Amino acid sequence: MLDVNCHAHIEWSPSNHETRLEVSHVIAIVDDDESFRRALARFLGTFAFCVRTFASGDEFLQSGELSVVECLLLDLVMPGMSGLEVKQELGVRGLRIPTVFVTAHADDEVEQHLMAAGAIAMLPKPVDQESLLRLVQGVVGKR
Repeated sequence: MLDVNCHAHIEWSPSNHETRLEVSHVIAIVDDDESFRRALARFLGTFAFCVRTFASGDEFLQSGELSVVECLLLDLVMPGMSGLEVKQELGVRGLRIPTVFVTAHADDEVEQHLMAAGAIAMLPKPVDQESLLRLVQGVVGKR
């Protein structure tokens, strides 16, 4: 697992004697392509997101970090569990993590199926970074 820009900022105000803790929004990337994971992590890290990457659905599901993830970027086709199976397992566990599927196997039928499964969006690979950033900012802005 790679952590990018995962830190907390502690701010103390002498005027009201309060301490405020700011933590970056946590974004998880699950994709079997290491170079893709690293590139997205670097990109999102430049916008002060805390990015955690996972090479497989199993690794993500066993990470113990599901409760802190605010947005999930999930590859559809991977060895082992598919992205859809990961999303379904999250549902079985009662976790409603906003999920953006990324895939090189995009078509209208696949997109409709993913949206019906609870995805907030599907982005084709290679991912348009501007579109991805707008989606992620929209998700964490609502939480």
